[in-house]
Amino acid sequence: MRNVYISNANCPPKPLNVIGEAVTVFGGGDLSKPFEVHIQEGNQGGGPPPHHHVWDEAFYVLDGEVEFILSDTSEVLDTGSFIHIPGGTTHAYRNVSETAKLLAVVSDSRGGQLFAAYNEHVHNMPEDLPKLIEIGTQFGITWELPEGS
Repeated sequence: MRNVYISNANCPPKPLNVIGEAVTVFGGGDLSKPFEVHIQEGNQGGGPPPHHHVWDEAFYVLDGEVEFILSDTSEVLDTGSFIHIPGGTTHAYRNVSETAKLLAVVSDSRGGQLFAAYNEHVHNMPEDLPKLIEIGTQFGITWELPEGS
């Protein structure tokens, strides 16, 4: 039997440093299966490179403007916008405004586990790019990097 999980404002999870983005994972792993909730905050230009994975993701823009890149199209979403990205869809996002804040709902516990591994092992880009790719692969991420990266 699963248990109720509560994250209290008096003792919130600590944000993880994920390649320059602050990512707070709520209910990671078995705590809130079958999904996790993340708060992702970053500065202008931040965001992951194109990638895909088997799990679905949904993002709600809490603050700022964020460009979502989906295969060969892109859409700039602002505060109050929502996007659902089905598993297997190549996607990326880039913070357009000076700062941006997203609420993410992820349908697999590997999201939070991936972020924790990046927080621990990836600190300097682009030097740590091989480690980022290796860790991502372990957690089911396929990166769509340009030739020669």
